[in-house]
Formats: sequence, C-alpha cells, structure tokens
Amino acid sequence: MDIDFVNKTYTPADEKDLWQTPQGLYDALDKEFNFQLDCCADSSNTFHRNYFSESFSFLDNPPNHFGEIRAAFINPPYSKTSLFLDKVASDAIDYNITFVAIVNANTDTKWFADAVKSANEVRLFTGRIGFVKPDGKKASGNPKGQCLIIWRGNCKTPCQITMVDRNELIKDQS
Repeated sequence: MDIDFVNKTYTPADEKDLWQTPQGLYDALDKEFNFQLDCCADSSNTFHRNYFSESFSFLDNPPNHFGEIRAAFINPPYSKTSLFLDKVASDAIDYNITFVAIVNANTDTKWFADAVKSANEVRLFTGRIGFVKPDGKKASGNPKGQCLIIWRGNCKTPCQITMVDRNELIKDQS
C-alpha cells in the first residue's frame, strides 16, 4: 500500500505565486518593524509605495534601490522561495537591513534549514494563515502552517525560535 504524505495543492499553477499576505497580519508586522520596502508585489497588491515586482525583481536589484531601507517585508513566490531567501540572507548583511519573510513552515526542506542557519529569529504561528487569492478573496483554508523568518542586518545573535498566536497578533490591530 502506497501512502502519500505530500501536501497536495489544488491551486492552479499560474496562481501559486500570486497569493497575498492578509492586510491585518501585514499591519501587525509593519507596526513592529516599520517597513520601507515590499520585496515581492505588484501595483495591485503592494503594501508599500516602494516595492519590487515580477518585472522589476528583487532578485536582480539591490534593496537600497529606493534609498535607505532599514526594514523590508517579503512574501516570496512559492516556486522561488529558496532563491529569494538566499538573497535576503546575503542582503541583510551587505546592506544592514532587517528582512521579515513569511513562508511555509517547511522544516523538512533544505531552503528552510539554510534560512534558519542564517536568520536571527523564526516565529512559528499557531494556526494557519488565510492568504488572499489573486482575485482578492480570502482563501477558505490553507494546507500548511506558516512562519516568519527574520534577519536583523548585521546582528550576530544566534537564531531564536518562538511561537506566535496568529489570532492575538492580528487582533491587536483592531
């Protein structure tokens, strides 16, 4: 008997990289970090006036393209998580920027292990995040848990792992 333990997705392939972070979650993080840059967005879903898009990619440009950046938010495309987090890890040091990435808590992947080795903090969420679909509607469910991975510029503090109650974090924004 074959048992498939892989989380399958029913999201169409052309939409997998276009899901947006919920506004309440972004607002809570922005309140803490005061972002100056949204690293993966487009004109219809950016949270900040300074943003990189698919056509003007963070992967191909320095984060300080928009001027002095102290903190940046990134919800990387699902299909390119590793590429984006590798760049975040090096740019955090090179430009002394705090990066906050929201990603799936895929603790069984190489990219996750590499990110944790280079980051200062991982915040695992209790509960799952209901992302916003490309059509602007909130998704009804999520098959995976998420986390925040945080790089604090040139900070040398070893990675700390904590739990965050998703409902309390977002509730504080009301």
